[in-house]
Amino acid sequence: MTATQPAIKIAIIGAGPRGLGAIESLVAALLGRKTSLELTTFDDLQLAGAGPNFDPSQTPHCILNIPMRAVDIPPVLPLPCGDFTDWQQQNGFTDADRFPARAELGAYLMARFRDVTEINGISIKLTAQKTKATRLQRTDEAWHVATDTTSFGPFHEVLLIPGQPQTPPDDQWAAWQKHANTCKASTMNAYPDRQLLDAAQDWAGKNIGIRGLGLSTFDVLRILTKGLGGRFEDGSYHRSGAEPARIFAFSLNGQPPFPKPMDAALDARFDLRDQDIEQFQSAVEKATQHKPKTALETICSALVQPVQRISADMGAESDRAEVSAWLETERRSPGDQETLDPAQTLKHGIQMALGATPPTVGYIVGQIWRKLQNELRAGFNSALIEPESAQAIVGFDEGLKRYSYGPPLRSAQELLTLLDCKLVSLCVVDDPDIKCIPDGWHLQEDDAEAKVSVMIDAVLAPPKLAAISDPLLVQLKSDGVIQEFY
Repeated sequence: MTATQPAIKIAIIGAGPRGLGAIESLVAALLGRKTSLELTTFDDLQLAGAGPNFDPSQTPHCILNIPMRAVDIPPVLPLPCGDFTDWQQQNGFTDADRFPARAELGAYLMARFRDVTEINGISIKLTAQKTKATRLQRTDEAWHVATDTTSFGPFHEVLLIPGQPQTPPDDQWAAWQKHANTCKASTMNAYPDRQLLDAAQDWAGKNIGIRGLGLSTFDVLRILTKGLGGRFEDGSYHRSGAEPARIFAFSLNGQPPFPKPMDAALDARFDLRDQDIEQFQSAVEKATQHKPKTALETICSALVQPVQRISADMGAESDRAEVSAWLETERRSPGDQETLDPAQTLKHGIQMALGATPPTVGYIVGQIWRKLQNELRAGFNSALIEPESAQAIVGFDEGLKRYSYGPPLRSAQELLTLLDCKLVSLCVVDDPDIKCIPDGWHLQEDDAEAKVSVMIDAVLAPPKLAAISDPLLVQLKSDGVIQEFY
């Protein structure tokens, strides 16, 4: 390109971490060339680089589910902010096994966004529109972006990265919201967390229900305990008096996720050899060319040997047949291998995360699956794959998240402490029967029952295009510009 060429004009709809990554790659590609960029972002939150999930103003009770040593997002450009580890160390956080608050990562990402858009060597004009894009049109070989009041353009390219688009509540939650509006009961979403914390100031002495038992539930529990002035100390929980009377968590399968290994030394025992990684990459490449059943069998075949080896190294001695049988069940019906009750599952997971007991096949599979995410995504995202096979692989990955996306060990230990002191109960945890009553909800599982006057939704909506109500995506779907892959 020459200096006389017009600027490249790009609209970016959604300015969170993915927007930052895209801008960074674009700037790196154009750096040193005689051209310029005109970037226009459309985001009603204006948390450039961070997005709502990593909002620097959120409470410190929402934390990452990976330790600082595993946050691997080095800049592709020489930026003053450096890597996240550099940033943390400059702010006094040097413990590599620490699980940072999401707000800390958000502050770093926003600083990195500023550094990228102010870098020397390329002319960048950034215009941030604090509004939602509602319509996209192609006219005269250019794109135009409309909001509720104004139209912007023309743009050479438009990048769609809306994060978690607007989605209506599912039927159950919608019915509960309607019920709460007719009585003295309340419904709240887990996020934004500061709204939840503000509402919780009035919940002392009330019984609370939490829909979900995943990572978001651990955030909610920290807000309802530490956020209200309570503290964990010497293996006990010390109440502030502002907490709810009891908290009843429940989910469709009633099982808590498994915590990650306690530190780098224990986590390293689940590391893969170069040969294991190469075999897995080859298996993913082959799997994308097969029908669903064969695709999953091909991927799982590459896991058997490393799982068996790690099992032997850590004293579990699971043989090849046992590993293969576990993977076969996981392909067919994920979670059926877990037979302990929820509290026992939690305790067993903690013992494995501490290295105090040999890991099960599932725990080993989950840890190495976590370490293979980059290889999985690289092979899967770039492949031409039949929709049914794509769905099967994604479903397998989702099922394993109870191991691979597990919480920090400290979070699991805090949940166990809250169970011991009776602040949290899992007596109606496994898909209870729930009925609306005049002052809230009645939950029942077998002979156990509970009544709650507040319901918190800790279940995030799945990414289904058909369910999205965001006006822009509804329009693009109607126009045939975007469509669901499976």
